[in-house]
Amino acid sequence: MDLKEIITDLFRIIYVIILIYVAYQIVRAIFGGTWATENILIAGMGVILAGMFTIVSFLINQGKCLGTLKERTKNIGDSLSNLGRDFKEHVSKHKR
Repeated sequence: MDLKEIITDLFRIIYVIILIYVAYQIVRAIFGGTWATENILIAGMGVILAGMFTIVSFLINQGKCLGTLKERTKNIGDSLSNLGRDFKEHVSKHKR
Protein backbone atom coordinates (compact mmCIF):
# COMPACT_ATOMS: atom_id res chain seq x y z
CA MET A 1 0.00 0.00 0.00
CA ASP A 2 1.57 3.28 -1.06
CA LEU A 3 1.23 6.74 0.45
CA LYS A 4 -1.42 7.89 -2.05
CA GLU A 5 -3.75 5.02 -1.15
CA ILE A 6 -3.23 5.60 2.57
CA ILE A 7 -4.06 9.31 2.23
CA THR A 8 -7.10 8.54 0.06
CA ASP A 9 -8.41 6.01 2.59
CA LEU A 10 -7.78 8.45 5.42
CA PHE A 11 -9.81 11.17 3.68
CA ARG A 12 -12.61 8.70 2.97
CA ILE A 13 -12.76 7.76 6.65
CA ILE A 14 -12.79 11.42 7.70
CA TYR A 15 -15.54 12.13 5.13
CA VAL A 16 -17.70 9.28 6.45
CA ILE A 17 -17.19 10.41 10.06
CA ILE A 18 -18.23 13.98 9.17
CA LEU A 19 -21.22 12.65 7.24
CA ILE A 20 -22.35 10.55 10.21
CA TYR A 21 -21.85 13.50 12.58
CA VAL A 22 -23.93 15.83 10.40
CA ALA A 23 -26.68 13.20 10.10
CA TYR A 24 -26.65 12.82 13.88
CA GLN A 25 -26.96 16.59 14.36
CA ILE A 26 -29.83 16.73 11.87
CA VAL A 27 -31.69 14.04 13.82
CA ARG A 28 -31.00 15.93 17.05
CA ALA A 29 -32.30 19.17 15.48
CA ILE A 30 -35.47 17.42 14.33
CA PHE A 31 -36.17 16.23 17.85
CA GLY A 32 -35.36 19.60 19.44
CA GLY A 33 -31.58 19.44 19.60
CA THR A 34 -28.96 22.13 19.68
CA TRP A 35 -28.00 23.02 16.11
CA ALA A 36 -29.67 25.92 14.37
CA THR A 37 -31.05 25.49 10.87
CA GLU A 38 -28.35 27.59 9.22
CA ASN A 39 -25.61 25.48 10.85
CA ILE A 40 -27.20 22.33 9.45
CA LEU A 41 -27.41 23.91 5.99
CA ILE A 42 -23.77 25.03 6.11
CA ALA A 43 -22.65 21.56 7.21
CA GLY A 44 -24.75 19.94 4.47
CA MET A 45 -23.26 22.24 1.85
CA GLY A 46 -19.78 21.32 3.12
CA VAL A 47 -20.57 17.63 2.73
CA ILE A 48 -21.91 18.20 -0.79
CA LEU A 49 -18.84 20.26 -1.70
CA ALA A 50 -16.49 17.53 -0.43
CA GLY A 51 -18.44 14.96 -2.43
CA MET A 52 -18.12 17.09 -5.56
CA PHE A 53 -14.33 17.28 -5.13
CA THR A 54 -14.31 13.49 -4.93
CA ILE A 55 -16.41 13.19 -8.09
CA VAL A 56 -14.26 15.70 -9.98
CA SER A 57 -11.04 13.89 -9.07
CA PHE A 58 -12.62 10.62 -10.20
CA LEU A 59 -13.66 12.17 -13.52
CA ILE A 60 -10.18 13.63 -14.08
CA ASN A 61 -8.67 10.20 -13.46
CA GLN A 62 -11.17 8.60 -15.88
CA GLY A 63 -10.32 11.24 -18.50
CA LYS A 64 -6.63 10.41 -18.20
CA CYS A 65 -7.36 6.70 -18.57
CA LEU A 66 -9.57 7.27 -21.61
CA GLY A 67 -6.98 9.56 -23.20
CA THR A 68 -4.33 6.89 -22.76
CA LEU A 69 -6.67 4.26 -24.19
CA LYS A 70 -7.50 6.48 -27.17
CA GLU A 71 -3.80 7.07 -27.86
CA ARG A 72 -3.05 3.34 -27.64
CA THR A 73 -5.93 2.52 -29.98
CA LYS A 74 -4.69 5.14 -32.44
CA ASN A 75 -1.20 3.65 -32.32
CA ILE A 76 -2.57 0.15 -32.90
CA GLY A 77 -4.63 1.45 -35.85
CA ASP A 78 -1.55 3.12 -37.35
CA SER A 79 0.47 -0.06 -36.90
CA LEU A 80 -2.21 -2.15 -38.61
CA SER A 81 -2.40 0.33 -41.50
CA ASN A 82 1.37 0.21 -41.92
CA LEU A 83 1.31 -3.59 -41.79
CA GLY A 84 -1.40 -3.71 -44.47
CA ARG A 85 0.54 -1.31 -46.68
CA ASP A 86 3.75 -3.34 -46.28
CA PHE A 87 1.88 -6.55 -47.08
CA LYS A 88 0.39 -5.01 -50.24
CA GLU A 89 3.86 -3.86 -51.36
CA HIS A 90 5.29 -7.28 -50.64
CA VAL A 91 2.53 -9.03 -52.58
CA SER A 92 2.86 -6.63 -55.53
CA LYS A 93 6.64 -7.20 -55.71
CA HIS A 94 6.34 -10.98 -55.65
CA LYS A 95 3.35 -11.24 -57.93
CA ARG A 96 3.84 -13.63 -60.85
